[in-house]
Amino acid sequence: MKYAYYPGCSAKSTCNELDVSTQAVAEKLGLELVELEVAACTGAREVRDKDPELFYTLNARTLALAEKLGLDLVTVCATCQLNLAEVNHKLKNDEALREKINRNLAGENLRYEGKVAVKHFLWILSTDVGFEKLKSLVKRPLTGLKVAPFYGCHILRPAKILGFDDPDNPTSLENVFRILGAEPVEYRGKSRCCGFHVLLSQEEIALKMSGRHLGEAKQKEADCLVTTCPLCHTALDPYQESIEKVTNQQLQMPILHLAQLLGLAFGMEPDELKLSSHVVSVQPVLDKILQPA
Repeated sequence: MKYAYYPGCSAKSTCNELDVSTQAVAEKLGLELVELEVAACTGAREVRDKDPELFYTLNARTLALAEKLGLDLVTVCATCQLNLAEVNHKLKNDEALREKINRNLAGENLRYEGKVAVKHFLWILSTDVGFEKLKSLVKRPLTGLKVAPFYGCHILRPAKILGFDDPDNPTSLENVFRILGAEPVEYRGKSRCCGFHVLLSQEEIALKMSGRHLGEAKQKEADCLVTTCPLCHTALDPYQESIEKVTNQQLQMPILHLAQLLGLAFGMEPDELKLSSHVVSVQPVLDKILQPA
């Protein structure tokens, strides 16, 4: 299976371990990822509000690059997934806007035709790869590891555009965890906002939002929390010390990217997955699953 790969900005910079682990795990899964090295940022959500035409053009350009390769597009960031899927949906259904944006793309000899599907890595695991294949690759079952899923909001909503999982009761992450041998932890905050997009303007509010989710997972005795988005990871991992101060609670909750959890279950070594890059140490997780038999 071959895909156009769009890592986005964070996975190539502040969360480089996500890109490294995704590419390593993809190889194990037999997925060929053709990275769109000249693709631009999707604009987070801010560009959409400030300059809609630029927002549509940036994302249509990425979609057109994938179309030029004749490949569907895979993302590893929930916000990138939402932006690209939203633009794909809008341009497919608005001929006038599509032609306007295509005029913007013409200078690069690109044209958006609406022939590409946008899929988050989690969706590819669940549908294209399938659970039987995942199960066959498990070399180090994560038995006894209690894992809290964190979907965040942008991978689930709006359902009419994303349409993969139930936004009110998602289960796709939990299904993957069980295949890997881990025990999913159920808690209310798993499909709520992490607070990332208001960190710069309303930091205390963002920290309290993140702290509520981490506190719930901690109360449910989760050993770690696994995200589907580097922006959620940023809000939950490097900001965790600040979260503890603002919310007056001790957390020390390891935050893993989905690809890293997969890699551990597939028998990969921590260094291959860049697990030492995290601010909150993941050593308690490693101690639990790397114990000699």
